[in-house]
Amino acid sequence: MKNYQGLRMLVIADSSPLIGFAILGKLDILNRIFEEILVPQAVYQEVTVLSKPHAETLKSFLKEKVEKVKNDVAVHVLRTELDLGEAESIVLAIEKKGDILIDDHKGRRAAKASGLEAIGTVGVLLQAKKLNYIVEIKPLLDRLINNKMRIGETLYNRALVLAGES
Repeated sequence: MKNYQGLRMLVIADSSPLIGFAILGKLDILNRIFEEILVPQAVYQEVTVLSKPHAETLKSFLKEKVEKVKNDVAVHVLRTELDLGEAESIVLAIEKKGDILIDDHKGRRAAKASGLEAIGTVGVLLQAKKLNYIVEIKPLLDRLINNKMRIGETLYNRALVLAGES
């Protein structure tokens, strides 16, 4: 669901992109790209565990963005293939008629099979560059990789080509 500027109106975020943007110190980009960001309770609990890096930053960022999923049966069905945060994110996106911000391959496939439009961390970075919110994505991708975020070589190289940085 996009508004007149091509920006997404409502997005439900899974944990990996939130952690990625916290690592980059660029959570503000999410607020600039999306009109509204929501997370299910499972994602909020996952990213705000005090022992995890960036937990306090994410707790502050998400404090008024947490929603309870209504369809527990749908979550249970998705749990056969996905973790709880991914399952709740997909169900919440369906319930709220929003898009989904998710990186996990299985999660993206399940989201698309459910009729959702999915975007990931790399896609948001590309959009941010297109809108001149960032100058280049290569150093950001490298920082994510150096912080143990998984970005496959094919996706990395394709992103650099799309960003005009190859």
